[in-house]
Amino acid sequence: MIHIERSTDYDLVRAILTQPSIYPQIADDLSPAAADYRPLESDAIWYAVVWDDNELLGLWMLVPQNGICWEIHTALLPHARGPRAYKAAALMQQWVWQNTPCRRLITNVPVDNRPAYLFAVAAGMEFYGRNEASFLKNGNLIDQACLGLSRPADLPLFDAAQVEISTAR
Repeated sequence: MIHIERSTDYDLVRAILTQPSIYPQIADDLSPAAADYRPLESDAIWYAVVWDDNELLGLWMLVPQNGICWEIHTALLPHARGPRAYKAAALMQQWVWQNTPCRRLITNVPVDNRPAYLFAVAAGMEFYGRNEASFLKNGNLIDQACLGLSRPADLPLFDAAQVEISTAR
């Protein structure tokens, strides 16, 4: 059974992110070598580790851009790709909506990373723009596709995120 849990096990996070099948995809020209990489340790960043029973599948990193709009990054191990990845992505969305104040997930995918783009779209994200020349890889400036997914309107807000907004002027 696939399940997700927030983790502060930074050694585990590092081990996942520096996998040879993952790190070259997420690193840019200014990133350190995988051997020197250390994940950011902050309560503001959520590392959501995904398991299938006791088998590690990978993680999602969530970085709040503000209180309700969070950037998401996917790092699934090779054996987790395929049907389990899509099931895990659907569960991840439910987990985010139930456990965080996030109302909008966004991601940026280098336009030359077609598998990542197709996975994001298959997971329900929609293209909303292009961030030109925003990723430096192998000496080349690459555009990034901007994708997003909003929390379904029929879901109740996460308790901690319920904020009254005044429209009085």
